[in-house]
Amino acid sequence: MRSQKPKSGFTLIELLVVIAIIATLVAILLPAVQQAREAARRSSCKNNLKQIGLALHNYHDVFNLLPAASYDNEQNGGDEAKQSSFSWSVMILPQMEQSAVFDAIQPGAPDRLHQAVNNPLKLAAMQKKISSFRCPSDTGSDLNEYYGINTGDGVKANRVFLAMTNYLGVSDEGNIQRKNPEGVFVPATSVENNIYRRIRFADVTDGLSNTLFVGERCFMLDGVNLNAGVLFGHNGNSDIQSGGDYVDGFISVVGGGKTHINTTQTYDIPKNYNNLDGRQGFASNHAGGAQFVLGDGSVRFISENIDDNFGGGADTLYENLLRRDDGNVTGEF
Repeated sequence: MRSQKPKSGFTLIELLVVIAIIATLVAILLPAVQQAREAARRSSCKNNLKQIGLALHNYHDVFNLLPAASYDNEQNGGDEAKQSSFSWSVMILPQMEQSAVFDAIQPGAPDRLHQAVNNPLKLAAMQKKISSFRCPSDTGSDLNEYYGINTGDGVKANRVFLAMTNYLGVSDEGNIQRKNPEGVFVPATSVENNIYRRIRFADVTDGLSNTLFVGERCFMLDGVNLNAGVLFGHNGNSDIQSGGDYVDGFISVVGGGKTHINTTQTYDIPKNYNNLDGRQGFASNHAGGAQFVLGDGSVRFISENIDDNFGGGADTLYENLLRRDDGNVTGEF
């Protein structure tokens, strides 16, 4: 009689051991993979900000001034329901290798933003995602569906959504404001007295290496909407300081420092607005802080634990970095 060879294979116990080993390896390796991916995303975000910093320098080389926070501002504020303006980030598109987009929308020649969005070709150009203005770690969609842009007819339901940006200019060390912003991005025309106004490098008397120019704002942080920004502009000329407006106005193109980095406290309608509202500040999906580009073009990760005791004068490190001319040079930080 021929002997039968035993069939080879795993026993149930052996199979369970193998599964347990695989599960342990996955549990060990998965966090490392996630950390590596986030490190790559953070590096890409840093590169985006470096490009913006270089673009601002190139713009200044050509025009001997920085782009304004916004353009075509109306005296005494304008109408948030019927008027909208192009922003600083539009003006540096040619320096960001986005000349085709700039030429397609022709900002101010002759259309203002609320007129341009009624042109199908211009609207299409302003609804395309531009990766160099988006943080790869951000979870928001390609369009900013919170800050809708009006079409000039005063009907809120007709507002359109434009491309989102995660990079906002610095308006002030306190609330976003239109009267006397102390950051580097100011309205081209003073909303209060109709005086032409712009900032040059020479006006940054604290030094370019000591002044924050542009920082991050994510769309969502810890389940709370901070709404990021709109790449192409904003409605009207409302602000936080004067009107407490967290829906229209400059909030969609610039940020203020009267909130800690990565703050998620939000405006509680219909109660009075909260001065620590995270929607006007700077925040990111990078753990522990947010990235900023300084006036010298360098990019720094600023910890959410930076010294930032708000109230009174600019007497903390974060406030000093956000102001252009407070006389408090920060040195190393």
